Amino acid sequence: MRWLATKTLVTYDVPLTYARWLRAGGITAEFLGPADALPANLGAFDALLLTGGGDVDPALYGAPAHRETGDLSAARDALERQLIDAFLDLGRPVFGICRGIQMLNVACGGKLIQHVPDWLAARGVSECHSPPSGDAEHAVRLAPGSRLAGALNGMTTVNSHHHQAVDPEHVGRHLRVTARSAAGVVEAVEGVDLPAPVIAVQWHPERMADGRAPAALALRDLFIRLASA
Repeated sequence: MRWLATKTLVTYDVPLTYARWLRAGGITAEFLGPADALPANLGAFDALLLTGGGDVDPALYGAPAHRETGDLSAARDALERQLIDAFLDLGRPVFGICRGIQMLNVACGGKLIQHVPDWLAARGVSECHSPPSGDAEHAVRLAPGSRLAGALNGMTTVNSHHHQAVDPEHVGRHLRVTARSAAGVVEAVEGVDLPAPVIAVQWHPERMADGRAPAALALRDLFIRLASA
């Protein structure tokens, strides 16, 4: 099985954790960044994986930049939007992790919370999503009947390291929220009435116990099943 996965502009930023997590499931990943030439035949890939990274440019959803928004890459934003459209046109699955869920929501016409701590504070709640180092851990509530709920089969603890998230009041077209944190932060979306499976999560399965945590394996297996169908 061969997948295309996105990466940042700088070659050494290719996350080896993604490659290891995918390879352990029998997936060969080709990582593509804004400086790389687009493969001549995207149809040779079984799925697209949008990986983590910097913030999505808020100009794409008509918002001014928050003071905490940074690490923008117009080239990466453009590449990922192009790839999302291309893979859906081909009827190939699109999966997302962390920044991936955010880019997918924006590509579908949605908006983002630019700084989760401010959003939580405005609601009078506290929940750690981006600790100074490492990952936070918290529970998620899964939507009954969703693909994600079926795959995780009662496993609800995820990791977290992000300061932006899908805006629950502006979820993109053909997407539905299938997981939220206790405080209401969107943790997963799935596609509805799209030509191929679409599923994305805010957490980092590839980093959960080095990708070997039961929930990380269950999510990877779900991705594989959808890409193999």
